[in-house]
Amino acid sequence: MPSRSNCVSFANLGLKEPILRGVLAAGYETPTEIQSNAIPKILAGAELIGLGQTGSGKTAAFGLPMLDKLSGGPPGLRGVIIVPTRELCVQVAENLRVYSQFAGLNVCTAFGGVDIGIQESAFKRGLDIVVACPGRLIDHLERRNISFDQVQMVVLDEADRMLDMGFMPQIRRIFLRLPQERQNLLFSATMPKEVEGLVNDFLPNAERVQIGTRSQSAKTITHRFVAVNAHDKAEALERILARESGRVLVFVNKKLGCEKLGNALKRAGLPADSIHGDKGAEARYSCLQAFSRGKTRFLVATDVAARGIDVDDIELVVNYDFPLGLEDYIHRSGRTGRAGKTGRALSLVAPMEKRLFAVVQAHLQGREIPHEAAPPGRGYGMPKRREGGGRRESGGGGRGRSRGRSAATA
Repeated sequence: MPSRSNCVSFANLGLKEPILRGVLAAGYETPTEIQSNAIPKILAGAELIGLGQTGSGKTAAFGLPMLDKLSGGPPGLRGVIIVPTRELCVQVAENLRVYSQFAGLNVCTAFGGVDIGIQESAFKRGLDIVVACPGRLIDHLERRNISFDQVQMVVLDEADRMLDMGFMPQIRRIFLRLPQERQNLLFSATMPKEVEGLVNDFLPNAERVQIGTRSQSAKTITHRFVAVNAHDKAEALERILARESGRVLVFVNKKLGCEKLGNALKRAGLPADSIHGDKGAEARYSCLQAFSRGKTRFLVATDVAARGIDVDDIELVVNYDFPLGLEDYIHRSGRTGRAGKTGRALSLVAPMEKRLFAVVQAHLQGREIPHEAAPPGRGYGMPKRREGGGRRESGGGGRGRSRGRSAATA
């Protein structure tokens, strides 16, 4: 579970009373390790690079001190948070609005796929902090809907994902237009070498707070791998989902395959849907809301949902298509086992995916990682369902619950 200090409370970190009231309203009890280490440094004015596992509580680690430092100041855009996806944009903004509800700060979003005029109107009603995707933020700058003249703090969230999605040129354009006198923060679950160039250019003197090791998978997650032929995967997945009673997130590599698989599960009578980059912003938001509320229990997704999406109590992550890299595996599996709860990750491994599996296996060395194949006579496919209608087969995970809620989900 996310590391915490038993002797530290949010009040001990130096946060102002209105922000502490917001923390209480969010239901947080004790700060996670990255929060207790990062928040005092940010409040003291340090530039910071925060590295922590998915689910370690990075949003609150940068969001709470930003809100604290900007509260009570003059109106106008003073805080900028840059994120890679629309879903993460909405989620971060929602968290910040809860934290800031007693501080009188206005938090707005800027992302593509919706009418830019709606966002412009929201800015005019009051804007202290904007959470934005790079492309739409540049659009607003060019239209002069916003100004960076008063910006004091900038956060680059999920920097590794920015790199994966090709946003680094846009990030550099944005940073060059910001005031020279500002506090820069960068937070990420992993830190590829390619991001170091951006760090050297814009955060050369930043302190580092690193929780765990780079590209580390959370220890609350049980990993299981099942050998199956590619053409047997759909049937195997249906049998897996038939045994599940909670939320399951299923990952595929391509948008077309995502839509087809989601529709196939619906035709099989399962409460399923799909989310991918070809769906509009409103459709994706509705899909995530249905999944979060339990109306849809099985969500098929591309990697657009792999990072930064926080839906409570995802019991199982299934890699229908094996991820193309180790960091993708870590971020996919990190959608479960959050906030101190246990979670399970199950991967269907086809013969052509064995090389990728070997990379993940080496990373998880020393941890229990069952790799199962079907009994003789059933090909490469799935193990038989347990007799007697027992509970789902598992590598040891379950519905773990922590005592009290932490800020790790933020």
